Amino acid sequence: MSGRIDRFKKRKEIIKKNQSLPFVRGVTDQALVDNLLRQGMDSDRVASLDYSTNPNVSLEVNAAEVEALLSDLRASFNRGRLEQLLVETKRGVISSIAGPFGLGKIISAYDKEGGNVTTINNANNGVYAKYEDRYKREDYTHSKNSEGEQFANAGKNSAGAIYTRSQMDENQMVQDAYVGKVVRADTTSPDHIESLSQHHKNGGFIQMSEQKADFATDEDNLALTNRSINQSMRDFDKEEWLSKQNESGIENKERFGIDEQKLKEQIQKGHETSARHLPTSTDKAKYYLKNSASTGVSEGAKMGAQQAFGYLLVDFFSSAIVEIKDAYNNGLEGDSLYKDIKARLNRIGRNVAGKWKGVVEGFSAGFISGFISNLITTLVNMLVTTAKRFVRMIREGVFSLLKALKLILFPPADMSFVETMHEAMKLIAAGGIVIAGVALEEVIEKLIIGESFLVPFASVVTAVIVGSLTAIAMSLVAYLIDKMDILGVIKAQETKFILDNLDKDIDEKLKRCESISEELDGFLIQSSSLLPQSS
Repeated sequence: MSGRIDRFKKRKEIIKKNQSLPFVRGVTDQALVDNLLRQGMDSDRVASLDYSTNPNVSLEVNAAEVEALLSDLRASFNRGRLEQLLVETKRGVISSIAGPFGLGKIISAYDKEGGNVTTINNANNGVYAKYEDRYKREDYTHSKNSEGEQFANAGKNSAGAIYTRSQMDENQMVQDAYVGKVVRADTTSPDHIESLSQHHKNGGFIQMSEQKADFATDEDNLALTNRSINQSMRDFDKEEWLSKQNESGIENKERFGIDEQKLKEQIQKGHETSARHLPTSTDKAKYYLKNSASTGVSEGAKMGAQQAFGYLLVDFFSSAIVEIKDAYNNGLEGDSLYKDIKARLNRIGRNVAGKWKGVVEGFSAGFISGFISNLITTLVNMLVTTAKRFVRMIREGVFSLLKALKLILFPPADMSFVETMHEAMKLIAAGGIVIAGVALEEVIEKLIIGESFLVPFASVVTAVIVGSLTAIAMSLVAYLIDKMDILGVIKAQETKFILDNLDKDIDEKLKRCESISEELDGFLIQSSSLLPQSS
């Protein structure tokens, strides 16, 4: 601005100086006059100045012209957003096929029903994360307890046999705990009132073999009964077993002559004994934390690998598409197809190699989301057993949620809080669509498998179809969120775009005016130099 003022003052001084010269002038050098006359008029230069001598400049504002200008700028803004949407949709399709429905589908093959940590709820539903957690009777009956005893072994000194002998009278008779009658001891066997399998499901899987054997040999949980009753009960819940019927329709209560009151008393005693031996709340917390941490590392590595390799694949395919398009439009590079392919592959390789920061960020974000999703899966499975596909839904949902939280907590320096929240809404919505896509995947895969010739390609075709549909749906939802513009972000961006373009237009016109002013300055100086100076 100071430059413009200085030039204006300079012009005023030149004009004032010329005006102060006397009207009567000396004889001008004829050579200078001839030189001026010979120059003629430069029409191109005059035209380039775009200068009008008409001093009548209207300062009135035409509302129609203003509205037309604003309408053009809004249309330009919307065209730019549409082009950006199409580019993001194309990249989203590639990303979805390579990410959650490509590598994610491969990684999900290692997912387990019920997650990676056995919970009490899952155990009661017969779902165990590891083979070691499964119920094995020998862990209870053939392991030594804290006193070095076993419930059953090849010899006669097992805890079960000792208990039977301790209940016999001098005639080797014992009382049947469930029937209430005195019977011969050799017709009975010690029954675990609270079954070993039920104790295992209620938390016994957490314990060491010695602790399991302590429960198996606790006499408070043993009851002598007829062998046929013991064998019939097996691992059934005793109250349910009581009402079961045989092939003739006779209930076990009537069939074996069970004293229901005595049975209930024994059941209560068994529950109390089991409760004494089960892990404490502290033991359970330690078990869940330890196993969630160890399995969380492997889950984090899996999710991190998915995001890192997915990032590379997206860039590889995107670069490849650009090169193919360039080859189609501009022809081959080099003398042969081999050299052309080599040059383009080298360019793609350099481009992908230059994205190592994105790979590191993708892996770290994936690792954190995988670790947290594993923990959440464990917590969910304490209440309800999750299917394998649901485990994957949790993983993808947590990843989207963490991306949104990261954006909110650590937004870019040039992004306002309102813009951050607007973009976070898109990320959360995208996560919901991915979860829906995972659910849809099973339906699509079944339809594809229905066609025999597509069976070998079912996995690939499913990834392409569901990945494409998911990416398109994500783009449409993002577009709808922009259209609703709940927080007024898009309106603010449109206003900024219009103001920036108006400022740009004004700057260009000011630069043009400065250029014309500089031309005039030069002309005035040149004209002044042609005039004779007074003596």
